[in-house]
Amino acid sequence: MSGLEASRQFWDEKARENPYWYVSSAGPYEGRNLAEFWASGPKIWNDLKSASGYDPKSTDTVVEVGCGVGRLTRAIAPEVGKVIAFDLSAEMLAIARSSVEAANASFHRAATPALAEIADSSADAFVAYCVFQHLPDLDVLRAYLNTAARVLKPGGRLIFTMTPRTWRDSIAFALRIRRWLVERRSAQGPRGLYRNEWYGIRPTVQEIDALSPIKTKNSLLHGDKLLFIGTR
Repeated sequence: MSGLEASRQFWDEKARENPYWYVSSAGPYEGRNLAEFWASGPKIWNDLKSASGYDPKSTDTVVEVGCGVGRLTRAIAPEVGKVIAFDLSAEMLAIARSSVEAANASFHRAATPALAEIADSSADAFVAYCVFQHLPDLDVLRAYLNTAARVLKPGGRLIFTMTPRTWRDSIAFALRIRRWLVERRSAQGPRGLYRNEWYGIRPTVQEIDALSPIKTKNSLLHGDKLLFIGTR
């Protein structure tokens, strides 16, 4: 099974288990306040716009990768002409389609990182928030960044976050074994946090610079995320 297919199965499983927690693990696993969950979308979008300098226009087309249940899509859609949202998981997309009441938002299963549905030089922004850290390997990240360079218009904005590498990555194997043992002893969720599909990748800034055809700069966002911004 390929890394992307394993990821697809993982996220379908998590959409059935507890989609809102796996989209945003900052809140409680049980008894999630969904009003608070959805309200966080506009806050995140405002922070992304402020930090990136992206000023959406009513005629803009935004490509969103890893839309999940549509939390960020809901916030983007009222400000632009079109949002084309992608996710690996058909189960997540089903929830997004029923949760986002915006005629200018469309949802698509990301069959590959090539996103063949999007024409060359057609998008004003390419957004991936808290998504790329869950990718199976650097080759998939490279493919998505190449797609961003293909679909963005000249002057279009690339906006994505990554989880920065820390000292904890040097002991990741031990931490994941510990998590596996915790889950073995308990019937309570969340489940699968030791798996590759959740842990994903932790590239260095230098590795990201080498992978991206669009030159980016980065800064901390929301305390512990690295926000990467580039202009085609």
